[in-house]
Amino acid sequence: MKKVVMILAALLSFLCVWAESVQVPTVAVLPFEARSRTGAQNADGKSIAELLGIALLEQGCAELVERAELDKALDELQLSAIGLTDKSSQLKLGKLIGAKIIITGSMFKSGEKNYLVAKIIGTETSRVMGCSVSGTDDFGGMTSELAPKIAALLELQSGKLLPQTQNVKSVYDLLQSTVKGRQRKVFVAVKEDIAVSVPDPAAETELKKLLLQLGFRIVDSADDAEFVIRGEAVASQAGSYHKFTSASARVELSVSDGKKKLLSTGASKETLAGATYIIAAKDAISQAALRLAGELFPVMK
Repeated sequence: MKKVVMILAALLSFLCVWAESVQVPTVAVLPFEARSRTGAQNADGKSIAELLGIALLEQGCAELVERAELDKALDELQLSAIGLTDKSSQLKLGKLIGAKIIITGSMFKSGEKNYLVAKIIGTETSRVMGCSVSGTDDFGGMTSELAPKIAALLELQSGKLLPQTQNVKSVYDLLQSTVKGRQRKVFVAVKEDIAVSVPDPAAETELKKLLLQLGFRIVDSADDAEFVIRGEAVASQAGSYHKFTSASARVELSVSDGKKKLLSTGASKETLAGATYIIAAKDAISQAALRLAGELFPVMK
């Protein structure tokens, strides 16, 4: 009987951990750089990125940014897929495609051995970690050795690579020295869609809590407001993470003054996993909305 109670207690503790969602590493894998620039090795660099992405997906340790989306973002930002060592470029790319982690690396031969060296970069934390493999196999074949090392690093070090999760208090602490509500009126309307019917829009709820703590007044009409916050929030299922359901959310917000002049605008993506899809979707939307608030609300000072 005592053993059964202990098992139930452990199970309850495990489920309680997942009552709140956790961040899923959203990863973009860039082509590896060939130290000797032959056409064959440049092609290998792209193949390595593809093979690593597939392996990480199979191990369920990350959400992968699709290659077409990554290439489109690189073109838009006029960035090279090779290298990408500049921190500001890493952050810009990460924000545009929603990647919290970028994996890049190099491939070279020394003596009789081939080497694959991977860099795992937190786009928002600027933390850089690495792992490598070496051997006499061809570069493509060596990815089967490198992928488990990257997966293990993501599992053990994601807390250091990923940005801290946000809540109303943490964003309030960030803004309270510069943004003073002084009972000014704010209208908030965020259209939300998570593909299931649920009450209480997550983005609106969290933003209103934050605005009230900052000293603003929430009003029911944009006509009476000194600031108007509008936006859209969309979430969808994003597979599984540690056998739990994950959801990917995108939130877009704009802040205007009472004369309809646009003051700031932006978008944010978050992927979280939770005990149910609804929990994960609502928490992902909340996270994205609060991160955006930290970036956009300073215009209301």
